[in-house]
Amino acid sequence: MALCFPGAAQPAQDEGKALLERTCGECHALSIATSEHNTRERWASVVDDMVSRGAEATDTEIEKIVDYLAKNYGPKINVNKASADELVKGLELSKSVAASIVEYREKNGSFTSIDDLKKAAAAGAQEIEARKARIAF
Repeated sequence: MALCFPGAAQPAQDEGKALLERTCGECHALSIATSEHNTRERWASVVDDMVSRGAEATDTEIEKIVDYLAKNYGPKINVNKASADELVKGLELSKSVAASIVEYREKNGSFTSIDDLKKAAAAGAQEIEARKARIAF
């Protein structure tokens, strides 16, 4: 399951996904990789290992694959513990959405579901939906 991010970054995301499918999909199901949530450094290590086992890609393509994996399948962020800055950096939420999440949490307590989170940050519901695979409670 790939995530879709609105805005100008979409063509790069599409290219990263296509490279991942072409390069990694020849040997195994992509669900093997996309079920993980690794740091960028760990994804780089995993991809390097696959290249050493025969996956074929240029250095530029490898970088794009790692970027795609890190952006879409990076570590989960606990929205009940993260600061606004951590939400901005870790989930690439806008500053206003991140601030509204923290403000709501401080007034009303912890979130228990994506739907609760979307209600708290109504203006960022699409951002949250697009990143729900990387959100922890």
